[in-house]
Amino acid sequence: MRKFILAAIVAVSAAGSAIAADAVNPRLAADVTKAAGFEALTTQYVVANPTSIFTNHYMYGSKVTGQLQRGERVDALAKVRGYEWVLVGRNGEGIGYVPISMLAPADLFIP
Repeated sequence: MRKFILAAIVAVSAAGSAIAADAVNPRLAADVTKAAGFEALTTQYVVANPTSIFTNHYMYGSKVTGQLQRGERVDALAKVRGYEWVLVGRNGEGIGYVPISMLAPADLFIP
């Protein structure tokens, strides 16, 4: 009986993790490089530190497509799988990447 209960707990935990890391396939602007994989985000973010928006999550040699200012809400479309970068967008289209370290969850941001 204990083995069955433990197996059920592990299965439920694994299912929850899989849901949190569901793969998504966001629409990208023409000059934005597609990452190898994306994970769904459920958190809403605000810019904690001013940052550039880059066309590639590797950043090196990447074109800057815009700037985000502290306190600005961002449309975080997805997290780049295996990297600490977030794809940000406008009107549901990915316009570039920002380091997640430059963002704060909206409910924790202190202006």
